[in-house]
Amino acid sequence: MATVRGLTAKGDPDAMIALRWLMSAVFLCLVDPSAVLAADGAPAPSSSTIRVDVGVSEWFSQGETVWSHNASGLDANLGNPSSKLKYKDTGTNVTEITGRVQLKNKVFVRGSFGFGAIGGGRLTDDDFLSAQGAAAQGATVSGEHRFSRTYSDIGGDNLWYLNGDVGVTAYTFRENKGTLGMFVGLQYWRERQVATGVTQAECTTASSFDSQFRCSPAGTVGFRNQSVITNTTTWASGRFGGEVEYKIDPRVSIDAKVALLLSYLDNEDVHHLRTDLAQDPSFRMTGLGIGTTSDVNLRVRIWDRLYLTGGYRVWWNRVIAGDQWKIYGADGSSATAPLTEFQTLRHGPTVGLTYTF
Repeated sequence: MATVRGLTAKGDPDAMIALRWLMSAVFLCLVDPSAVLAADGAPAPSSSTIRVDVGVSEWFSQGETVWSHNASGLDANLGNPSSKLKYKDTGTNVTEITGRVQLKNKVFVRGSFGFGAIGGGRLTDDDFLSAQGAAAQGATVSGEHRFSRTYSDIGGDNLWYLNGDVGVTAYTFRENKGTLGMFVGLQYWRERQVATGVTQAECTTASSFDSQFRCSPAGTVGFRNQSVITNTTTWASGRFGGEVEYKIDPRVSIDAKVALLLSYLDNEDVHHLRTDLAQDPSFRMTGLGIGTTSDVNLRVRIWDRLYLTGGYRVWWNRVIAGDQWKIYGADGSSATAPLTEFQTLRHGPTVGLTYTF
């Protein structure tokens, strides 16, 4: 039975097209400011650029990914859901580099690249039996129920993302106090997690005759420091939203951005301990989803054109349509079933420095 889950990244044509688009957008936004500025730091008379921002920040984030599927149509012994995995408390400090170019015609372009190593967390893996399965497998609990729960440590690995936006300043407040803007863009997000070790927390089928449903007695600890699951989640998203910047006084301003994400999920698991499953991948999940990226920041000028920024960010995506879970057997066979849930959440405070040309 699927008492552990995992995944590896695999190329996806649509995702690669989105990635190339975003890399081009980031290059434009991070272009050398000297190419568009005069030697004294002011915009060149012939330039269409009126402002360039370049920044670096740190996002102290906590993450959680939850997914489950219903394979009861493939095996009547399985419950609904059949299996549920939760990757929780995956602390990650993400370093982000950003660039933004404001043009005289009120159009702006920007891009960002973020990367961070996942510092830890816990995987909880639950498996469920139907009432028929509980009777057939000799479970110590009757009726539909969770027959197995295991815990694994998340020891790595990393996440990275690219954003690229094109927008327009739609309104300027009186006395140049701030602006309202709208934008559209693309995002590519990839998160890879490696779980190690297995601690059996619950088991009602330790005596099952079927190895697929047999689990270790509660309290059993095994496979210490050994990779048991590798999971890679990729979201390729189109996004559109709005932003506001308002000056509280000449040195202090507040800004906020909210974007709606329309996303495609490609999630893959590799279960290293499952000899009955293929290893590249063992499971694959796909679907269409919605999400959001929301930022609120306080910006304080600390020297000349150098600003200190601090705030909070929330990033979230959830599958809502076109969902599919697919299993790959070691013998080359495969089967599909519906996902019942798949969502990823990451949030936390941010702090950074921005220089304005």
